[in-house]
Amino acid sequence: MPSIIRHCVKVYIIAFFALASSIISLTVSAQDTLRIRQKEAEALFLGNNLDLIAQKLSIRQAEASIIQAKLWPNPEFSLDEVNLWTTRNQLSSGETIPPLFGNFGRNREFTAELSQLIETGGKRRKRMALESVSRDMATEYFSELIREMKLRLRENLFELAFQQSHQTVLTNQQTAVTRLLTSFESQYQQGNVSKPELFRLRALKLELSQEMVESQMQINSLQKDLAILLHTPAGSYLVFETPELPDTEALSTLALNNLTATALANRPDSRISLMQQDWARKKYDYEYAQRKPDVHAGINYDRGGNFLLNFFGFGLKFDVPVFNRNQGNILESRIGMEQSDVQSQQKVQQIETEVTAAFRDLQNSFAAYRSLDPAYSSELDSVLEAYTRYFTQRNVNLIEYLDFFEAYISNKRTIFNTIKQLRQSRETLIYTTGAEI
Repeated sequence: MPSIIRHCVKVYIIAFFALASSIISLTVSAQDTLRIRQKEAEALFLGNNLDLIAQKLSIRQAEASIIQAKLWPNPEFSLDEVNLWTTRNQLSSGETIPPLFGNFGRNREFTAELSQLIETGGKRRKRMALESVSRDMATEYFSELIREMKLRLRENLFELAFQQSHQTVLTNQQTAVTRLLTSFESQYQQGNVSKPELFRLRALKLELSQEMVESQMQINSLQKDLAILLHTPAGSYLVFETPELPDTEALSTLALNNLTATALANRPDSRISLMQQDWARKKYDYEYAQRKPDVHAGINYDRGGNFLLNFFGFGLKFDVPVFNRNQGNILESRIGMEQSDVQSQQKVQQIETEVTAAFRDLQNSFAAYRSLDPAYSSELDSVLEAYTRYFTQRNVNLIEYLDFFEAYISNKRTIFNTIKQLRQSRETLIYTTGAEI
C-alpha cells in the first residue's frame, strides 16, 4: 500500500511539473509576440539599430580629427656630441673644461638644441577647416543612412501589414471551406453529393493551404528583416498594428515644384554634394598653402666645442622651394573642384528626376485608391456569407460558388494591395524629398 501511495505521489509531482512547464512555455510564447505600431517601431529602430550606432561613432571619429588638427607641432629637443670619457692628450695639454655644478660635467663636451616648427600660410587653420567639413559630412552621412533605412523599415512594415491581413482572410476562408468539406463528406457518404464536387472542395482547401504557406513564408522573411532593423530578439514575432491611412486631402494638394525645392533643401545627399564642393575648395586652399615652406626656429647650446666655453646660438631652417612647389597636389585639388561641381550638377538632376517619378507614382496610387468603394470590402464579406449559405442549401451550384470564391480572394488581395501601394508610394515620396509630407 505505501508503495502505491509513493507511486501516486510521483505521478502527481510529474504531472504538476509538466503542467507548470506547459504554462511557462505558453507564457514565453505569448511574450514572444510583440504587437507594435509604426511610431514604436521607429523609436526602436533609432535607439537599437546597430548600423546607426556604428555611423554615430564615425561622427565622433571626425570630431576627434578636428581636435588633432587644432594641435600645434611639438617642439624638438636634441642632445649631441657628448664625449663619454677624457683622452690623455686632452689632460696632458692642459685643456680642461670646468664642471657645470659640483663635479658634474668636468671635461665633458656636448651640444643641445631646442627647435619649434612654425607652419606658414595658415596651414593649421586651413587643415582645421578641412576636418570641420569632414565632420559635417559625417553628420549628413548619418542622416542619409537614417533616411534610407527608415524607408526600408516602413516598406517592410507595410508589407507585413498586407501579408498579415491577407493571411487573416485566407485563414477565415480555410475555416469556412473546412466546415463545408466536412458537411460534404457526410453528404457524400449518404450519396447526396457527387465525387467530383467533393474532390473540387478538397482541391480548393489544398490551394488555400498552399497560398497560406507561401504567405507565411513571406511573413517569416519580413520578420527576419525587421528583427535585424529593430534589433529585437530572434525569437520574437512582430504583429504590426494596421496603420492609419494617409491624409487624402493633404496628398491631393501636393505640387511638384514645391516638392522638388523641398528635396534640394532637405535631402542629406544634396547637402553632402554641396559640402563636397566646399571640401574640394578648402582642399585646394590647403594644398596651395603648401607652396610656402615651413620654418624651423631653434636655440642651441654648445659646451666646449669652439673658442667659447658656453656658446648660445639661434637659427632658422626652411626648405628652398626650387624644385618642389607642390605643383602636382595643387593641380589635383583644382581638378577635384571641377569634379565636385560636375557631381553637384548631376546630383541636382538626379533629385529632380527622382522626385518627379515618385510624385507620378503617388498620383497613380492615389487615383487607384480613390476608385475603391469604402464599403466594398465589407459587402464582399456579406455576399460570400450569402453564397456559402446558398451553396449549402444547394441554391447555388459548385461552379458558381467557386467562381465567386476565387473572385472574393482576388478582390480582397487587390484591396489590400491598393492600400499598401498608396502607403509605399507616399513613403517613397517622403524618401525622395527628405521631409515628412
